Amino acid sequence: MATLLDDGSWEVQGRRLTLPVRITDATAALATYLVRTSAASELVAGTGLSLVSVAGRTPLVLAFITYRAGDLGSYHEVAVALLGRHRRRIGPYIHQMAVTQTFTLEAGRALWGLPKWLARAELDITGPAATCRLSDSSGTPVLTAALRTLHRRIPLTVPGALTALAPHADTVLASRLRGRIGGLRLGLRGATVELTPGHPMADELRALG
Repeated sequence: MATLLDDGSWEVQGRRLTLPVRITDATAALATYLVRTSAASELVAGTGLSLVSVAGRTPLVLAFITYRAGDLGSYHEVAVALLGRHRRRIGPYIHQMAVTQTFTLEAGRALWGLPKWLARAELDITGPAATCRLSDSSGTPVLTAALRTLHRRIPLTVPGALTALAPHADTVLASRLRGRIGGLRLGLRGATVELTPGHPMADELRALG
């Protein structure tokens, strides 16, 4: 249970969180696809959001992240995001977010309206390769993924920022994220994702085409 305190901080599972929340060590692997906007629009119906579309396609990002240190603890995360628009803001609409710890689940739902749900994930990101086996909390398989990039890293650390959009109750929460990105590797057609029939997340991804 997350509780908003009088001083603007939050209490989650007996721990106090103050804003901004800081992540000090994390590694991510991302796969980006262009999906049919007509199909993806069903996922934002009634949210107040629209999707950014070019030639009938909308960018979808499948993100695999290992958090090793920060205010939310250590855990794995698998997320599905679509490039959305709300009024004058454009940013990732977080549609699915599977996490492996209950603390970040409760904090994410309360502070940012994120659709976090509890999962099991075997996630390894090492050099140019990343593998993931995701299942729900009962052990039902959701997906397996293997990503590979070029071996050479871009030798720069650069600042980055984005605004994450999350429908919450009768509004849309816009959360500004800032960070520094280093060790970036790029790849083309380097991702293989196998979806397990019957799970809502897998079925949604399969329907997007």
